[in-house]
Amino acid sequence: MPVEIREFLPSDYDAVMTIWRSADGVTIRDVDAREPLTAYLVQHRGLCFVAVTDDQVVGAVLCGTDGRRGYLNHLAVSPAWRRHGIGRGLAERCITALHERGIEKCHLMVKSGNLDGQAFWTRLGWSERADVRLMSHTSTRSANA
Repeated sequence: MPVEIREFLPSDYDAVMTIWRSADGVTIRDVDAREPLTAYLVQHRGLCFVAVTDDQVVGAVLCGTDGRRGYLNHLAVSPAWRRHGIGRGLAERCITALHERGIEKCHLMVKSGNLDGQAFWTRLGWSERADVRLMSHTSTRSANA
């Protein structure tokens, strides 16, 4: 059955959340609630995608930009549809969309214990950075963001 990659629409939210909850490497936080995620999709229109077959969402990815660099988040594929090139297709679609906006570099984060995720991204040609360390700040108003 053919798989179509199309823009992630707010109406895809429930199906995508089901996929993300089934993915070991995806952590769901307050920013993934319907309202903030819909705002993200609007802000990054044309950069976030879902994979669909027979009207069923089987994969999803968030992609955003700060205007200089791209950022991928939450790429996941339904367990039954893994190893069919869907994850690769979603990642490539993001990179193409970023390139069309003049953005040539993209980053992503993989949990240190997510060895399958690290292997996936390495197979796609991504490389680990040893020269930077991720640092975060969380507002006291939104501790789970």
